[in-house]
Amino acid sequence: MEAFAPTTTAAAFYACALVSYDELKKLLAQTDRTSTAGLLLAATVWQCEGDVLRAESALRRAAEGASVDDRPYVVDFLAPLLISRGLFSRAGALIATMDAPHLEIERSALQAVIDAASGALRLSSERAAAIRVALRDVDDDVRRLRIRQRLAFAAYYRADVAQALDEAAEGIRLASLLGADRFACTLHTVAYATHHTSTGDVEATWQHATELTRKAVLGGDASYRAVGRAAVYELAAERGDDAIVERARRNLHAEPLPEQYRERFARGVADTLRLAWAGDFTTCRNVLTVLKDTTGRTDGERALCRAFLALTSLVLGDDDLARRMSRQAISISARPDQRVAAHELRYRRLARALAAVAGELVGDIVRGRRAAEARFLQADADITLLVKLPPDAHLSEVPVTVRGYARFIAAVRERIRARPSNDPLTAMEVSILRLVSVGRNAPQIAVLLDRSPHTVRTHLRNIGSKLDAHGRLEAVSRARQLGLL
Repeated sequence: MEAFAPTTTAAAFYACALVSYDELKKLLAQTDRTSTAGLLLAATVWQCEGDVLRAESALRRAAEGASVDDRPYVVDFLAPLLISRGLFSRAGALIATMDAPHLEIERSALQAVIDAASGALRLSSERAAAIRVALRDVDDDVRRLRIRQRLAFAAYYRADVAQALDEAAEGIRLASLLGADRFACTLHTVAYATHHTSTGDVEATWQHATELTRKAVLGGDASYRAVGRAAVYELAAERGDDAIVERARRNLHAEPLPEQYRERFARGVADTLRLAWAGDFTTCRNVLTVLKDTTGRTDGERALCRAFLALTSLVLGDDDLARRMSRQAISISARPDQRVAAHELRYRRLARALAAVAGELVGDIVRGRRAAEARFLQADADITLLVKLPPDAHLSEVPVTVRGYARFIAAVRERIRARPSNDPLTAMEVSILRLVSVGRNAPQIAVLLDRSPHTVRTHLRNIGSKLDAHGRLEAVSRARQLGLL
């Protein structure tokens, strides 16, 4: 820490990249808070605490009062903050005023990010290629680290997956050599987002989420810690391990979570899975109803909610709702445009698989099997396995990436098997029995109720089981004796 005592703005510039939150606060206590160096330190501390607007305000004050030599350092901090808030035009105008030959590569790297985010992909790519050549002559590892971070973000905005991952990996390596844990968080975030959005590699997404959280804890960065805690909880639920999920849930609630993380769809999915494993399907349904009706949901998210609701409704005895939700999930999750994000494609595949399982369980077998045969679903072997999962399968046989969903299906099947034989008939079963009592057969009932004959016969078998009746006439007689007709 002594090596980076912020006696100058340049020293503060390096300290902000390398030291932890606790060390930053100590340095800030030793520095004039009204100086440019003090304002850089204060802005970084507030960023760590998640107060981005306060950090931006401090940097604006620093830019107004900085000397000609110090102002480029301030701009180099303020522009990325504006970019993180999506204020690309303001960031571009700001870096245009950045006249500092010793930070020219950093300025150019920021412009590559802005170009990519603004849609000038070719210009961003050409600029990034020139920067990579110029980097060979940079012998300052802190500068190299900052430049790699910006090249990673530029590649991410360009959807250049391989380049984004390569730049992030090189940046992570440099951050590790320098012990810059907070800075490593930004690079793990790029890698996490790239895998989550573009590659669909669930294991790599998990690894970067867990490493992001670890580095945020080491660096004392509450802002990145919130990102990591939310991501780890969401991904842990998909993996289906009680101990990991419970630990992740405790970490999630250990301190207040910013609004954007409380409202994430993936967190609602994680809550749904955890509640189902615990057998609390009523609360599970309530969570799903809110998730389903929230505005701004993608097709994949809406489909997954309905697939979950189909299975939950089966447990709660509402077969009609289960059938309706299953069919809606299948319809909404139809073969997507190839340009959708990897996580959206995953949600659609999961919705398709879970809806197919629900369809078979509710007797809508033909539709369920057709849904399971969708080509885009078959492209993911792990998710496809959920449809083929035998009732007696052990969870250790299920790929870890979908184990949480397999546990959900197993919990539903277990509850259905545990239903007492004298369960009351559903509204649909009563309707079918009434039609049987007036002499209708299965094909005729199917036409009247807009169901397939196979579905009607499945209901008749369920009716016989519930009423302990052998044959349709005995079922009608037993239903009358019990006052059900």
